[in-house]
Amino acid sequence: MFPNLQSKHKLAFASFTASFVLFLSYLLLDDFLFGEEIRKELRAFVWIRLGVGLFFSVILGILTYYLLNLSFKSLKSISQLLQNWSQDVYEDSGEAEREDELGELARHFRIALYQKKTKEETVSQESLNKKERELSDKIQKFFHKIRLHKIKNLDITVFPRSSDSGEADYANIIPTADGCFGVLAGFPNHGAIESSLKARIEGMVSLAQETTGLRGEDLLYKIDRALRATPISYLNLTLFYLETRNGEAGILQFQKLPALVHKNGKTTTLPISKQVFYDFRSTTREVKKIQVKPGEYLVFLSDRLTELTSSAGVNPLLIQLQNWSSGREYKNSRELTLDFGRFLEMESGKKGLSKAAILTVGRVRD
Repeated sequence: MFPNLQSKHKLAFASFTASFVLFLSYLLLDDFLFGEEIRKELRAFVWIRLGVGLFFSVILGILTYYLLNLSFKSLKSISQLLQNWSQDVYEDSGEAEREDELGELARHFRIALYQKKTKEETVSQESLNKKERELSDKIQKFFHKIRLHKIKNLDITVFPRSSDSGEADYANIIPTADGCFGVLAGFPNHGAIESSLKARIEGMVSLAQETTGLRGEDLLYKIDRALRATPISYLNLTLFYLETRNGEAGILQFQKLPALVHKNGKTTTLPISKQVFYDFRSTTREVKKIQVKPGEYLVFLSDRLTELTSSAGVNPLLIQLQNWSSGREYKNSRELTLDFGRFLEMESGKKGLSKAAILTVGRVRD
């Protein structure tokens, strides 16, 4: 029976037993301590004395049990915390520790365990985010290798031509029967899912590139229908075509930064899109049509640029870019793109520039 008792019960029983045994020992020894007359008087009250001794022994055992029970609550909390620590789990028992040394020790253990778990969760989340970024970059590096084809009477530049950063937008221009078709696609966030969706768009463009005889306008509508077949949320998208013969350009845009036109040392902005993200639910397509004259350059910028620069919004960035390019004459689209890149590098540095995407196309002559 005794081995099954808890320590606090054993100690309380031991306290009672020791007290009562000492009292009985005193009763047995009092014959030797007092004279004959006193011994006779004490023997008359022996049961009363035994009752008083038993009472005080019981009180002492109960008091010992009470005090030990208070201390054992904190010890139990410490034991539970140590068990949680060893099993790498954290479960709050909900018991409040006492305001004593053991209670303070239990609180320190609880705080230490909580900090340990918080640190482990933070490290685990950071490790997960790092792995996702690495996977995103690998996907981007695998598919984002642009090979531009020469198109008669058009001057084309895409930056970057290749990218191993999952944050960079996908940009490409492919030839059509009457000119070219271009796409600029990206997401505010980056990860394996976003990179996979950009790879899907790249696959659509690659298949379209193998198709011959399609006009740019027809290809724009076909790509738009293909994208709507698989809804992609939070997609910043620009689709456009440009006919080399008459300079007609059609732009379907869903992003913050509008398209730009540069000519004779002046950069102007086209109307800003009403919707920031691609509306795959809409049945109507608002394709804006403009005329691109010889010597004019049509420029499309990634929305990531608004995050890289120190500008507080779209309009300040556009104003700074217009001031930067004001009065500058560019011999070709490559020179224009590199100059825009220098401006962005001044704003965000080389690391930030790797996230950007710039797509430039101009008409050489009629």
